[in-house]
Amino acid sequence: MSAGEGEIPPSIRQQLIRFQQLQQTLNAILVEKQRLEMELTEVKNALEELQKVSDDAAVYKAVGPVLVQIDKQKVVGELTERKELTETRLKLLEKQEQRTREQLENLQKELRQFLSGQGA
Repeated sequence: MSAGEGEIPPSIRQQLIRFQQLQQTLNAILVEKQRLEMELTEVKNALEELQKVSDDAAVYKAVGPVLVQIDKQKVVGELTERKELTETRLKLLEKQEQRTREQLENLQKELRQFLSGQGA
């Protein structure tokens, strides 16, 4: 835009600010989604490896900087619960991502209409 920012109506400035906030929100959602996907992959891999060992095999769990021997079935239960929780959180994030993308698209359309009306 060659015109000064003073010519932009306050409502459009508000929409621009909202657009930037939505972009930041979407970026945060995508980062969290990627983190959860990595966590889910790790949990699934751990569960697969545990299926390969016998029920009486020694299994260790990291508790802070220490490894503690733990019953295999208890670890499987904890990992299964963690997997289900992570999958649920991922589904919620995906819905939130979709809503945020829709809001961004709608706001982008409104801003484009305003800018095309201004001859920009």
